[in-house]
Amino acid sequence: MEKYKKFGISDAFMLFAILLWSINFSFVKVALIEFTPLGFNGIRLIFASLLLVFFLFIRRESFRIKKTDIWKFVALGLVGNTAYQMLFIHGIYFTTASNSAIIIAITPIFIALLSLFLKHERLNWAAWAGIFISFIGFYFVLTKQPGSLSLNGKGAQGDLMILIGTLCWAVYTVFSLPLLKRISPLKLTTLTMITGTVFFVPFCVKDMIQLPYAQISLKAWASLAFSGLFALSVCYVIWYASVKRVGNSRTSIYDNLIPIFTIFFAYFLLDERMTLLQGVGTLVILCGVYLTRSGYRFFGRR
Repeated sequence: MEKYKKFGISDAFMLFAILLWSINFSFVKVALIEFTPLGFNGIRLIFASLLLVFFLFIRRESFRIKKTDIWKFVALGLVGNTAYQMLFIHGIYFTTASNSAIIIAITPIFIALLSLFLKHERLNWAAWAGIFISFIGFYFVLTKQPGSLSLNGKGAQGDLMILIGTLCWAVYTVFSLPLLKRISPLKLTTLTMITGTVFFVPFCVKDMIQLPYAQISLKAWASLAFSGLFALSVCYVIWYASVKRVGNSRTSIYDNLIPIFTIFFAYFLLDERMTLLQGVGTLVILCGVYLTRSGYRFFGRR
């Protein structure tokens, strides 16, 4: 593993992935104007699975895994692709691209809590303070305006779906690390993507059949293609390559940059506007995440 303070090739690739993921939020919103959420995601997951199989074939890697690992890949596929993608696509459909990205920035918090639960690391008081602060920020993002919190609205429900999906992604990341010690990031991504897609398709096959394909614009198809190629294929492999090389915590900290880039792209591509309280919430979340991951440098050691 690289030293924590050293900026290396993993960091450069992660910055590239973060940029692609940030643009993807806006592209997904564009596509969902013409696609149903399940129809869009069904096609996207199948497309990404086929691309990953092709990449694996080009690399001449086999699909063989230990029999004892089969259930692990099934579980990871269900959590990291079936469940996460179900929550993500409906969440972003109901809420904004900016809100989705802000909430996903909480990923390092969930990874820290999972690491604590699995006894991979301990959390000091600064980390706990950061976790508490981050969820205050989430409350601000959810509220949008002072005194306007309501969980009955579609936007709030979408925000909560993204939050639960973020927890699924954290589980997917943390529990993949032991497997990455034995197989390549590409192979892990491919097998879990295929597994997740197999379980996802039964939920979306009706929507896929009923889509008005002839009426869907080239812009919507291009958005889907971009999302399948980059967000689900290339970025997933980069993510796990970084997890394997530098670990969960250092990789997940780059999620902090997603809201900044996403808000920028959503402003120009979707004309999305944030309220003052949401802006404050974004800053509070980022401060909380930073305190959780790095506060020990100033307030004590782990």
